[in-house]
Amino acid sequence: MNKKLDRETQEHKEFYDNFLKYTTYSTVAVIIIVALMAIFLV
Repeated sequence: MNKKLDRETQEHKEFYDNFLKYTTYSTVAVIIIVALMAIFLV
């Protein structure tokens, strides 16, 4: 039972780490796009 719980906890941690990485990259990409729009469209 304990090993199953540890495996689930590890899977959740990996998902959370990947989610944070994706969110960070997405946020940076949006900031870059908005900055480029401000430079070229204004």
